[in-house]
Amino acid sequence: MLLYHHIQGLTDGVKAFADGLRRDGHTVHTPDLFEGRTFGSIEEGFGFARDTGFDVIRERGGAAADELAPGSSTPGSPSA
Repeated sequence: MLLYHHIQGLTDGVKAFADGLRRDGHTVHTPDLFEGRTFGSIEEGFGFARDTGFDVIRERGGAAADELAPGSSTPGSPSA
């Protein structure tokens, strides 16, 4: 399973949720689309995403999906 974090980043809460799924026997991948940054508010996270570029964030997510399924293309991501 590929679990993307919310607009505040890969927070402890997202990690705990993923860990719970893992304890239930699921394989869970949690790519960090914000490269280690987390934010205390939706507004701060949105500002980071806007400044970084929504296309950049989307490409990071597509690349994470592509790593799990080599040779496939994720909808909305450029084909290799």
